[in-house]
Amino acid sequence: MAKNLDVTHFRNGDPIPEVKTDEEWANSFLGAKPAWCYYDNDPENGKNNGKLYNWYAVNDSRGLCPTGWHVPSDGEWTTLTNGLGGTSVAGGAMKTTTGWTSPNTGATNSSGFTGRATGFRSSS
Repeated sequence: MAKNLDVTHFRNGDPIPEVKTDEEWANSFLGAKPAWCYYDNDPENGKNNGKLYNWYAVNDSRGLCPTGWHVPSDGEWTTLTNGLGGTSVAGGAMKTTTGWTSPNTGATNSSGFTGRATGFRSSS
């Protein structure tokens, strides 16, 4: 996959609810319900960065990723970080050299993964 995930339905076709307010985002966590949003609630951010998903969407048995893809397991992430030289350097090897808040320490994109800064949303 050469871009960030940008789906509104699980693999089986069930919709993933969009949340737009901090209260809705927090309630999705409190209710253990899948949800997605745009960074900063701005659809413009979705054009290049895809969507942000909560844990309940990521971990749902209906499948967040398209057929043939999956959310990596902890073991798969460990294999990846070890293969890139360990946790102290793997992040830099996977992220772009531009687009991150300064200082973008250690960014080399030597892996070719081209990880981009896309934002986050906390439960509060």
